[in-house]
Amino acid sequence: MKKLIIGSGAITALLLFFGTGLRPLWPLLWFAPAPILAIAPRLKPALAFGLATVAWFIGELNLLKYLVGIDVPWLLILASFLIPAIAFALGVLLVRRFLLRGSLFCAALALPLWWVTYEYATESVSPHSTYGNLGYTQMNFLPVIQIGAVTGIWGISFVVFLFAATVAILLSGIGQNRQRRVLAVAVGIVLSAVFLFGAARVRSTPAGQSVSIALIAKDVPMSVYLGSEQQALDLFHEYADEIRRAAPAGSDVIVLPEKIGRVSESSLPEIDALFSSVARDVRAAIDLGLVRRTASAAFNSSRFYSAYGKFEANYDKHHLLRPVEPETAGDQRTLLDQPSGHWGLQICKDMDFPQLSRNYAADGVNLLLVPAWDFDLDRWLHARMAVLRGVENGFALARAGRNGLLTLSDNRGRILAERATVPGQFVSISGKIDIVHDQTFYTKAGNWFAWICVAGFFLLLIFAFSTTDHRFLIIKRI
Repeated sequence: MKKLIIGSGAITALLLFFGTGLRPLWPLLWFAPAPILAIAPRLKPALAFGLATVAWFIGELNLLKYLVGIDVPWLLILASFLIPAIAFALGVLLVRRFLLRGSLFCAALALPLWWVTYEYATESVSPHSTYGNLGYTQMNFLPVIQIGAVTGIWGISFVVFLFAATVAILLSGIGQNRQRRVLAVAVGIVLSAVFLFGAARVRSTPAGQSVSIALIAKDVPMSVYLGSEQQALDLFHEYADEIRRAAPAGSDVIVLPEKIGRVSESSLPEIDALFSSVARDVRAAIDLGLVRRTASAAFNSSRFYSAYGKFEANYDKHHLLRPVEPETAGDQRTLLDQPSGHWGLQICKDMDFPQLSRNYAADGVNLLLVPAWDFDLDRWLHARMAVLRGVENGFALARAGRNGLLTLSDNRGRILAERATVPGQFVSISGKIDIVHDQTFYTKAGNWFAWICVAGFFLLLIFAFSTTDHRFLIIKRI
């Protein structure tokens, strides 16, 4: 039995380690919880809780190098690993309790309902919002992420954990054969419906107006960003020259990265004049990221210049990464009326917050332009977090991330073009996106599914600890 316990914990930790993190292998997460869930009814509560906590904690260590590399304090690193591990262990205990009662359907629902409740509660108050949500692990599995257009991100982890819990129940040997068959068929129907819906949605992309987009970025040392204003102005001129040289003819818009440089209020007219001139010369709109410093505050801004050489709009980033970003947060959305529809502006971390993208989608936006700045190692994950906002809300995305990825994606989450940035030289991609106003159910209804999971979890919790049902199975436990 000891070998079985150690083996179950090791398999869960291993599957979690490679099934989550910065470049997850998405199928592995579907099975990661199953070994511990299957063995939990044969263990005493304390042992089941400890095994689940340790296995989940070890599986999360795939992020250790990344978190240390971006100078996250060790206490926060420990908390970021320990809290989800304890949450998983509590879910294991709830599943275990229902299995011992012979309530297979409740056991299958317990973990997904609890996990969505936990993620929704923590991410509603977290300054990093949905960063760390397990739904992002499935971004390479296009059919399943389409459920986000109905449920938001919450439906993705629900489906994954429903499958894992069902597999565990079938492996546990608990329950009558008829119960087990009915459970397998019922969950199979649910999962099949999700996959069929997703496959149909991927195939049924509405036709829209084609927009030609170019993304350009150059990774430079932090010393340049923190350097003199003259260094910043020189870099802006380099970008202007690169646009003239590399922007494909016929481009409708060119998106540049976040915070290319910091400029004072007195130098801002020079920047505006420079990029207005470039936009007019190449006959393409330009979206530029910079920090503008006024006498009283600084703002992380995205500035938009029309193809006619006119400065049209400024957007200030809403969600800043503290304490790295000392700027003042903005609170206004920026919409641009274009021949192809409504375009919107966001910046990098803004895309981690589903509500802001929902608001843009409700405004009718069908394309978001997103300057960004990533941390190298997280380039895939952070880009895909933004892509999921487009799936949830039915808009296309053009994201230019320095120290990251240049990414073009449609409103189904397909990556149409992508390229990694490199130090010391300009990198660019271009492509065409058919954009269309495709408002989703999630845009209209919001986090309805998360609230249903919260309500369902508390109903299950009441049932689990009710005193009216004593039909516990007798299983030899250690």
